[in-house]
Amino acid sequence: MTELNFCSSFPKTNFCATECRAQKVTMFGLFLFFLFTPGISELICMSSELEISYSFCDSTAQNFMFNVAPCSIMNKSSWSTNLTWIPRSDITFLKVVFNVWYDGVKALQWKEVLCSGVDDEYSVCGRLKGETVATSFDIKGARTKFPKGHYNIILQGFSDDSENNVVICLNLTMIVKQEPF
Repeated sequence: MTELNFCSSFPKTNFCATECRAQKVTMFGLFLFFLFTPGISELICMSSELEISYSFCDSTAQNFMFNVAPCSIMNKSSWSTNLTWIPRSDITFLKVVFNVWYDGVKALQWKEVLCSGVDDEYSVCGRLKGETVATSFDIKGARTKFPKGHYNIILQGFSDDSENNVVICLNLTMIVKQEPF
């Protein structure tokens, strides 16, 4: 099941497909592996055009590693990502919810069931509590141009469809420093 809801207050004209122009972009990959202290923000990447950091939403310390390259969104449509995580409960069912705010206004809500317990395609599905999840994947976003501004993204993972049992919760901050045009 996939839900994608754009809020009417979002500046839709800035989020349209445009042709990419070739530019040299400094690639930046940051590899982190920490036992995080909740509430403390961790830097994922920083460049002249973009800054991304995150903290955990709850008070439970977690083993977590996240890597993204390049640290750029200008004329980029794909990013390489590595994730290492030790979940605090079994992953037989996993529903993710993304809530995105742009300059303080709710812009997007997206929900997706990644693991249902039957014919799951993701490597995280079926993992047991305490078992290390190590995976690499690409994030593709060719249709999205991010206007300059502050983005707050709450990423929640639930072990039930009713969204009561939180497996992980991240509060991401993305600062776009340049207009994409």
